[in-house]
Amino acid sequence: MQRPSLFSKTVVLILAVMLLGVGIAPAQERSAEPPEPPAWVTNFGKQLKSSLESDDSQIQAQALQHITYFATYYEREIDFSDAVPTLVDLYRKDDDANVRLFALVALYAIGDEGGMEKVRRAMYGQNWPPRLQLVTLAALTSYYGPETFAMDEEAAAMAENLMRHYTRPRIEIGPLQVVGQEGGQ
Repeated sequence: MQRPSLFSKTVVLILAVMLLGVGIAPAQERSAEPPEPPAWVTNFGKQLKSSLESDDSQIQAQALQHITYFATYYEREIDFSDAVPTLVDLYRKDDDANVRLFALVALYAIGDEGGMEKVRRAMYGQNWPPRLQLVTLAALTSYYGPETFAMDEEAAAMAENLMRHYTRPRIEIGPLQVVGQEGGQ
């Protein structure tokens, strides 16, 4: 068997570099443009909206979790605007405080200005558990900034009462000491 000569190796190498070089250049030009998102990404917000409207509480809970996750990590790729009105309705009207809480967290993750304004208006006149009130105030303060309630005495008083409730002094118990037997018995 004959070994390939140096000349034939060089020719093959040059051809390979030329072919690969030509193949790489157009690929680099194409990669400068952002790729079109897949169809499932563009329809994902609509699919989650229909899941939010499901009568099955497990499907609804999964949709709330998915919206929160994907709005947090993929906010630019997915449009959640279809789900915002449903989330606001869940936040305002659902009988389960946990569903209201998850709807609030999803709205906060989406960051829709209209949705957050509706949360702000819905905060008044509701008799909600303190935990939901506190998370609502925290989300609104985080979204709008620390001066959110500076001119709103009612909300400021509510926030103050909640903070007093959650930060009141607790009974402290000292460190537990093991009472041992003397003399190694």
